[in-house]
Amino acid sequence: MKRLCGLIAVAALVAVGCNKAPEPAAPAAAAFTPTPHGTLAQVMQAIPFVASNIVFDASNADPGAKPKAADAAGNATAQYSSVYGGWVAVENAGVALQETANLVMIPGRKCSNGKPVPLDDELFKKGAANLASVGAEVQKFAQAKTWNEEKLGDLGGKVTDACAMCHEKYRDTPKQPEDRCTPGGIAPAAAK
Repeated sequence: MKRLCGLIAVAALVAVGCNKAPEPAAPAAAAFTPTPHGTLAQVMQAIPFVASNIVFDASNADPGAKPKAADAAGNATAQYSSVYGGWVAVENAGVALQETANLVMIPGRKCSNGKPVPLDDELFKKGAANLASVGAEVQKFAQAKTWNEEKLGDLGGKVTDACAMCHEKYRDTPKQPEDRCTPGGIAPAAAK
């Protein structure tokens, strides 16, 4: 009888444990929403300014050549040559230019004067598209790892042109910094 009572007690405990209500599911993680963390000027200074200088430097010195000790601190491509230098740096500069085009189009980003970035302005969209396009050209060229001073100079010129498209309208305005990011702002060169 003791044994039967013990089996009944164990069966009851098992039954209670099996009939336990399931734990509520953990709440689903909120979907990620791209959020701006810096002003347009900060993004430009942090990413395409650096990447552009790597492209410009590559037109003056073969990224595939072993840097001389004296040149180690001389240019942007040499500074990180022991980590991600040479052609990898040039390829990554192309990627950075392309990604910058994405980042500047995140809604809610402000200019350094507090005005919203002119995301709906056709020239701004075209400037971002041109930056992405030249970034893709730089990336593809760097993957070939064949130094060509003239071609890199041409790519550097395209980078300059892509940047100038927006700078002339949105950055280089007569009244600084009040007119920055103002569609229709007149650049000093265009005002003459």
